[in-house]
Amino acid sequence: MGIKAKLRMIGWLPLIMAVVFGLTFYRGQDHLNDLRDRSMLADEMHGELEQLRAVSQRIRATRANRIRKEGYARLEALDAGRLALDSGLADPALSETLDDIGRRLVQTRVHYMTLDGLSVPSLRRVDLPQVDEVELRLRHEIDALARLLRDLHLSSHATAVAYGDALLRMEFWLIAGTALLVLLLTYPTLNRIGTALHALGQGTREAGPEGLPPELSLSGRDEFGQLAHDFNQMARRLAAAEEAREQRAQELETAVKDLENFSYSVSHDLRAPLRAIDGFIGILREDYAPRLDAEGLRLFGVVSANAKKMERLIDDILALSRAGRLEMEWVGVDMNRLVDEVWDNLSEHRQGRAIQFEHADLPTSICDPRAIRQVWQNLLDNAIKFTRGRDPALIEVKAERNATMIRYTVRDNGAGFDPAYSNKLFGLFLRLHGMDEFEGTGVGLAIAQRFVQKHHGEVWGTGAVNAGATFGFSLPIQPAT
Repeated sequence: MGIKAKLRMIGWLPLIMAVVFGLTFYRGQDHLNDLRDRSMLADEMHGELEQLRAVSQRIRATRANRIRKEGYARLEALDAGRLALDSGLADPALSETLDDIGRRLVQTRVHYMTLDGLSVPSLRRVDLPQVDEVELRLRHEIDALARLLRDLHLSSHATAVAYGDALLRMEFWLIAGTALLVLLLTYPTLNRIGTALHALGQGTREAGPEGLPPELSLSGRDEFGQLAHDFNQMARRLAAAEEAREQRAQELETAVKDLENFSYSVSHDLRAPLRAIDGFIGILREDYAPRLDAEGLRLFGVVSANAKKMERLIDDILALSRAGRLEMEWVGVDMNRLVDEVWDNLSEHRQGRAIQFEHADLPTSICDPRAIRQVWQNLLDNAIKFTRGRDPALIEVKAERNATMIRYTVRDNGAGFDPAYSNKLFGLFLRLHGMDEFEGTGVGLAIAQRFVQKHHGEVWGTGAVNAGATFGFSLPIQPAT
């Protein structure tokens, strides 16, 4: 039987037993009231009989009509009581007693009527011994009836008391049996629920191999057994999925390392030919410049400029590759000092510019100083580059701290960008401005993003066209080293 069925049975059982208890108590109480009524009726008939005895004693002395009628009224009351006893009879063992009472009442009525007839004033000459004999017979019947009614009263009272005690015992055992039955059903059910909840809680809290939940050893064919079976199947599927994920992650990591090594090797190998091209162009331009016209010199300049541009692009690709392969060193870094050093290193880029540079007090962060130095380098270099043409240019560095992260921002009043293309800001080789406006390779922000992600942080950028831009990154206060 399942847990739900047992719980429903436990819930319905008290209700069913309450109905049975109510019906039993109602019927038992009704029968008990009949027994008590019989006892009271026998006692009332005994009282009527005693009054009839008194009337029969006075009727001979007074012979008054009022006394005679009172006697008949007592007889009618006794007959009515007899009928009431007979109609409420529920015990066949008392039928003989009631029949005897009925016969005695008939004889009593006959003797009373005889006594009444002999006591009529016109019969004053009736022989007294005959009247005495009738009166004696009436007294004898009244005494017999009194004994019968007394015995009926006592037996009915005793039966009522005994039945009341039996009814109470039956109700007690009914309640006790119900409680015991509920307990017998509830205890194993609650024990099963408690054991199952403990096993489920322990299974969900404890971590098995590789952080996966262990299988539950919870047998049974009820709902908890099925739940444990489903949980174990889920754990197996999770283990299989985790194994497949780790395998794919390893394959992806291998592919990324291979790609980084390839890009590093290719980029490194391309630098020498590019430098040779640029060097030979310089030699040719020096040796053969007098023989070249203006167009030839311009073409030499285009080749040299593109070679230098290609070299810068290769340098950025190498920097991106190094960002992916960098082994992190976690130390506390004074950001105020680091920003000042980076700003000083960019003095050549801002030479001859009117730039208002401000930075608030920056909190110290636990990070890799080489990686974060490159992040500041790229963000501040972009701010200097894109504020070209602003007089004065404004570059502001701020930081704010919450419960888990430190957010650093660099805001400028430069050219800004269209917010519709903000999703392309950190893409590799993606540029939102033309080469004729601002130089660059489109790799700097991608490098910054790569370094920040290795710190388990985030990067973002906001801005508007000709309204400046704000770039920021966040670092965790307690990094998962």
